[in-house]
Amino acid sequence: MPVRFPDAPSAAIRTVAREIDPLALLGRLIHEPYPALLLSGRKGKGEDAGRFSLVASDPFQLLRFRGSRGILKAKRHEAPLTGDPFEAIRRSLEPCRLRGIPGIPFSGGAIGYLSYSLGRTDGPGPFRRELSPWPDLQLAFYDRAFLVDHEHGCTHLVATGLPERSEDRRREKRALDLIRLQEILASQPDREDSSREPECSEPFFHTTRPEYLRAIRRAQDHLDAGEIYQVNLSHRISVKGEWSSRALFRQLTERHPACFSAYLPFRDHAVLCASPERLVRLRGERAETRPIKGTRARREDPLEDRRAAEELQSGAKERSENLMIVDLARNDLGRVCVPGSVSVDRLCRVETLPTVHHLVSTVSGRLRPDCDGIDLVQALFPGGSMTGAPKIRAMEIIEELEGADRGIYSGSLGYFSFDGDLDLNIVIRSLVLTPGSAQLQVGGAILSESDPDQEYQETLDKARPILDLLRAR
Repeated sequence: MPVRFPDAPSAAIRTVAREIDPLALLGRLIHEPYPALLLSGRKGKGEDAGRFSLVASDPFQLLRFRGSRGILKAKRHEAPLTGDPFEAIRRSLEPCRLRGIPGIPFSGGAIGYLSYSLGRTDGPGPFRRELSPWPDLQLAFYDRAFLVDHEHGCTHLVATGLPERSEDRRREKRALDLIRLQEILASQPDREDSSREPECSEPFFHTTRPEYLRAIRRAQDHLDAGEIYQVNLSHRISVKGEWSSRALFRQLTERHPACFSAYLPFRDHAVLCASPERLVRLRGERAETRPIKGTRARREDPLEDRRAAEELQSGAKERSENLMIVDLARNDLGRVCVPGSVSVDRLCRVETLPTVHHLVSTVSGRLRPDCDGIDLVQALFPGGSMTGAPKIRAMEIIEELEGADRGIYSGSLGYFSFDGDLDLNIVIRSLVLTPGSAQLQVGGAILSESDPDQEYQETLDKARPILDLLRAR
């Protein structure tokens, strides 16, 4: 495989021969600016999706966008931006390009989220009643990081030398940053504030049960008219209260470990994510997406639980949902991959989480030489499992029937490495915390044959574990 950016410098790396708890690393960085944790829940040997966790802090620049206006803010200056946010990501990454390190998926990079609304290129439509209060795009650019390899039981210290430009100054900064990372390892983690017991209100459902059932029936009118084959409808739930975001994130990931979890505490909101779903990963030339469609709640009785998984595996409705999204993923990848290289590696495989069973497929392809990671993300974003098919018409119907901007929910979160690789999830099973409140959103795929009452109950099954966590004493 050809080396990307062969003339670019590479990051420096030092490896510690022990697997350090990523949450403990986070505790050592929690008081630095913009700490970030991408946490993988290990699922056993050979499960590459859960191999690495990433911890970083103190970025050298921030990129934010809202609509078509953005800002690139460094420590000494800031520049206003306009136009396409995806092109802004590309331009912001360009001066930071590095050669990759074999076996290391992150050579410094941008960590953050892309909200669902970035998938709309024509602005808010006539049906949207409420806009998200948060940026559509928020990425922090990290010049040094900890990378925990859960499979090999070691921790990598990565230093890029950025944002220095000359090789001498960059080499000097890399050496100093490695020393700084070692000093952080030797320090004691900040203790979590677990003394406060959560006090919270009863959940407020922004969409009532009758309204959601009515939206499903309206969606089925569009389905019966042949406009779409499937659409994902969601609704938002808010809870008033005060929580320690870091303690809450630990509880969330202990109860619901997932391969694509994340903790991003920004200045005015914190994103706590325990997502099991990958939107897209790019390693070298290989692009991969892992859509989830089809869910069954876990059962306490082992026999009933096994039966629920078997019913999911053989269920005609769930397989139909999954196959439609797999076909959409193949088409999306086909826009940027070498013709004939797109393949379905795994089809409708049951994966079991602590509270639900999911039906998961894996689709991959070889990225065309004239395309890059930004082209790849644009081709797949937002994930088809969160829209339906065809994607554009499904998104128009979602806007009509949901009425409010989804914001971070069903967008994507993860990293763009400076060596050109990337890994992004789909933001589900997530909380957005602000002072005094928490917000989550849940949804499901709607087909012509869907039973509205069952679909609504499925959304409650997805919400219940997180609501129980907010109310836990």
